[in-house]
Amino acid sequence: MGTENVKLGVCDVTLGGVNLGYTKGGVSVEVTTDTHKVTVDQFGESEVNEYIMKRSVKVSVPMAETTLENLVKIMPGATLVETGGTNATGTITFADQPTEADTITINGVVFTFKASPALTNDVQIGVDLATTLGTLVTDLNASVDVLVMPATYSENGTILTITYDLKSVAGDSFTLAASSDTVSAGTLAGGVNSQKRVDVTNGIGADLLSTSQLLSLHPSDNAPSDVSEDFTVFKAATAGALNFAYKVDEERVYNVEFTGYPDTSAGNKLFAIGDLGA
Repeated sequence: MGTENVKLGVCDVTLGGVNLGYTKGGVSVEVTTDTHKVTVDQFGESEVNEYIMKRSVKVSVPMAETTLENLVKIMPGATLVETGGTNATGTITFADQPTEADTITINGVVFTFKASPALTNDVQIGVDLATTLGTLVTDLNASVDVLVMPATYSENGTILTITYDLKSVAGDSFTLAASSDTVSAGTLAGGVNSQKRVDVTNGIGADLLSTSQLLSLHPSDNAPSDVSEDFTVFKAATAGALNFAYKVDEERVYNVEFTGYPDTSAGNKLFAIGDLGA
């Protein structure tokens, strides 16, 4: 028991490993359990037993970043139509195998090469450069840091290539640096905005379970590596809904309600609180 266990604060929301961005009004979680109370004549109206008949979890997320990409994520039957545009790209070229404590910096986030990794952003130095870069690419693509996630990472020989996921000039602000290796420039380059729209069907007959993904609520005050208080729904999906007004003094918000379904491949788990690696 202790006052340090009384927590306040907002959370970051990821769906299928993709951050849904800023929220407005607070994310809420509701867990309900329905039961059947057993009675028999011999005990009148007194319950002699009780069985759980249903447990459900719902997560309400008021999404403030009303991008077209977010709309597709939360609207079954929606398709993003995109023409033109170019992804911003950049490279880091490695002349030699990284040595202990060499670093690269991806959009302000430092990754350190280590013979014995101990921290989240430590990268294992392998037996050769190819092995090291393979590990680096895996770590970067698996990162849950919101500064690192907007890009995709690949390697070819001695070159790490960074590709901004959206065809947008915003990618030209994504920064690169390295302590001992050669970067193509201080930022990615070549981003050109595409033309986009979202087409939405009526969605009749859509199988929501087939669209379900891992939904994670991570307290924003915690470091990305501190998942001790994360709330995770193993299979979450939404039917999709929009309800906002075009007002000068009001943000447009996607009010999204996710429903959790039991993960039959993992013992009917519905949700978890804490570190999934425990």
